[in-house]
Amino acid sequence: MSDDELIERLNSAMSTPYGKARSALLEDVVRRADASTDEDLAFYARLTLVTAYVMGGEPRKMLVPFARCVTDWDADPAKYQRHAHTFLWCFKYTPNTLAKFPEVSLDQTYAVLDDMDRRWRAGGHSPQVVHHYRWLVANHIGDETTAAEQFRLWSTAPRDDLSDCIGCDPTAKARHLIETGQPAEALALAVGVLDGQLTCNEQPQQLLTTLLPAYVAEGMHSEAADAHRRAYRALRGNPGELETYAEHVLFCARTGNEARAVELIERHLPELSDPPSPFAEMRFAAAAALALSRVDLMIRRPQEAEIASADLSAQFAARALELAGQFDVRNGTGHQTASIRSILDAEPWLEYLPLSETARRAYARSQVQAPARAEEVAVGPDPVGTGWLDKAEEDWQNDRREQAIAAWEAFEREVPADERTKLDQARLLDGRGLAAMGQDEQALDAWREALALYAELGEEVRMLRDRGRIARVLSELGRIEESLATGEEPLRRLIDTDEPRRQNGWRYSLATILAQAGRAEEAQQELTILRTSPSTEGELRAAAGILQCNLLIQSEQLDEAEEAATAGLATTHDLPRSFAYRQRGWIKIAKDRPDEAVADLEEAVALAIGVPGAEVHVAICRVELARAYLFTGRPLESAETGEEALPVLRDPELASLQADVRGVLVDAYRALGELEPALAQVRALLADVPADAHPAWLGRTRQDEGLLLERLDRDKEAIDVFLVAAEHFETAELPIEFVQAIRLGAQSARYAGEFDLVGQLLGRARQVLDPLPSADEAVLFQLAGVDWDLGMLKLQQGDIAAAVEQARSAAAYYEHGGFEVQLTSARLLIAEHGTTDEVMLQEIFASLPTGDDAWYRAGWLLVDRLRTLGRPVDADALETRLQAT
Repeated sequence: MSDDELIERLNSAMSTPYGKARSALLEDVVRRADASTDEDLAFYARLTLVTAYVMGGEPRKMLVPFARCVTDWDADPAKYQRHAHTFLWCFKYTPNTLAKFPEVSLDQTYAVLDDMDRRWRAGGHSPQVVHHYRWLVANHIGDETTAAEQFRLWSTAPRDDLSDCIGCDPTAKARHLIETGQPAEALALAVGVLDGQLTCNEQPQQLLTTLLPAYVAEGMHSEAADAHRRAYRALRGNPGELETYAEHVLFCARTGNEARAVELIERHLPELSDPPSPFAEMRFAAAAALALSRVDLMIRRPQEAEIASADLSAQFAARALELAGQFDVRNGTGHQTASIRSILDAEPWLEYLPLSETARRAYARSQVQAPARAEEVAVGPDPVGTGWLDKAEEDWQNDRREQAIAAWEAFEREVPADERTKLDQARLLDGRGLAAMGQDEQALDAWREALALYAELGEEVRMLRDRGRIARVLSELGRIEESLATGEEPLRRLIDTDEPRRQNGWRYSLATILAQAGRAEEAQQELTILRTSPSTEGELRAAAGILQCNLLIQSEQLDEAEEAATAGLATTHDLPRSFAYRQRGWIKIAKDRPDEAVADLEEAVALAIGVPGAEVHVAICRVELARAYLFTGRPLESAETGEEALPVLRDPELASLQADVRGVLVDAYRALGELEPALAQVRALLADVPADAHPAWLGRTRQDEGLLLERLDRDKEAIDVFLVAAEHFETAELPIEFVQAIRLGAQSARYAGEFDLVGQLLGRARQVLDPLPSADEAVLFQLAGVDWDLGMLKLQQGDIAAAVEQARSAAAYYEHGGFEVQLTSARLLIAEHGTTDEVMLQEIFASLPTGDDAWYRAGWLLVDRLRTLGRPVDADALETRLQAT
């Protein structure tokens, strides 16, 4: 294999994400390089492999290849001098790695530190990083005096190009300050770092993780919650982070978030089968043991049966102490055992720290005692006989559900069956039906039996009431025709003839049935009467507002619907109030007021969390809240809220809702730069696609998949996906969308170097566009786009003249259609490659807004052109202007 091919393999491996796949590719490169005659390439490939092992979660593997690099370097330092910085940088991995494996002697670690010291001094480098790693080892064995002195030296030595980055260096310093009881100083150290630009792929998540206990200690609770969420999200997909996950499990366990801790434990249990190091396993086991000791759950395990949390906690605690003992034997101290015991015995930092705004609202609500009901119930002697039935019906009528049920039960308990009249039995059956609401068939059976008894007794009003109740349940079961036949006429009679205090309740039942039957106008009439009548009790008025809101939304009367939802908030019951907030939040999103919708939807979630049977409603609220977060530029909150909703919506009957949340997650992940999770959600959408899915939707979704593949540099895969999208658009008879998908496929083909395919695809696009009306704006844009794409192809192939001609054609279309941004790009290409003087570039530069991206691009092109034309003074002046703006 030639050196060029080896270099290509090396570059390909280095573009693969850290993990076992990247390491395996680099191992192959090292083997091939060793077999070649290029010792320099072999040395560099081996150093690259060392970094891959450390960053990919296999740090122990780095020791052998790095030892070979040390040997080769020491044999002939001059040969590898151009790799000196990389070589010394990799040296820093060694003491950190050795400390995490108890089978490696301390003498060996100290020898490496001494060797580092010697090499740094010989190279004239600052000893700052050497003091850092001497501190690390002293801290690990519990030598507080040495750790304090090394920290002082580390903090006072100047930084240089071998120092850890501006995020990683303060992370370790913050850890020292926190462990020595100086949380405020740790936070002060971190402020400037977190506010600045961090380019290391380990930051800011490592620093935020380290600061978790400091935020809590200083009472910065919202910052602690935000740090946990941001840091863990950035970490959770990375290899080799088990030790850092342990800190997040510990944080959750000590802030009352045991459920979240269990979620993290279950997610990362598989990594214990091959932990990055014994030290990482020890820390994770200790944190998990603490968290699991505080819950009573069955814990899911990979490829094993579920286990009680207490049992798994005991196993983890034993394993953590076993590993700590191994380290202490090696270290000659008891520091690691003491550290692990401090975790296992740790007390909570806080009773509860909410990790989201909805959790905060729900917790605040739980801490406030429910206000006493305004209506005082007279306390007197217990009823006897049928008095219990009277009391039950009175309590029910006055919304005292628990007292009513207790009264019916008291009657049944105190009055023997053989002493009950038929009327007593029928009234008791009414109570059983009302108490069973939510268990529909049981309620229906009770009321039907009561109805038969009332018919025998000639109790017409009570018969009408039961028919109304039966009809209401039938409508909720979707048996609309049966509901109307059973209850419409009885309910209308009850509205006219029953006790006045009952009439509004029957009117609400009638409105509900009419709404279910699609007779929206009649339902609206009944609800309007309820909402405007002075006799309507407050709770019923609020319920009418909630129901009317739904009908108004269906008829797209959003202003009126918002007013009705607001009226619905007057209810004192949490679940209906949550429904009203959800309605109003949805309306505000529809009216392009997502910032206002956020507060309503957060309240909707908080009100319904923990309410039995409300899980799907809460999930729907979260879907809408995730959408509102996304629209207000909060993709992190959007992603986490959508992820909370998704597991609840797995029922096939909720497929449309599941598709909604997946769509939101795709956009949230894309905004966060989490392209792989976004791709996974798109593919999950396509995997569950219904047979009757519209081809236009399929085309848009496939196109989304292709765009994500393109951003992931998987252009060959993207080509086929874009072509499938185009087929769907063709089926849907959407020619513009077809052309756009074809053009995207051609772009991916160009990126993949398949130049012949680019021409073929753009030819197909032109065939579709030619018969379309060229004056149409969308057609104009795509005609220009095809010419532009051909220009990019010619430019990439080195045919500059052809590229300029294609750009001229594109520019004519763009100008005709008024597409200013695209026209500027085309003109810049023409000016750069189709002219030799400065006139066109000067004209373009002068026409653009100062500070615009295109302004900078035109300006720098003009600087280069002026230098080429021998006008350095003008070029320098323009360069100064560009740099100052």
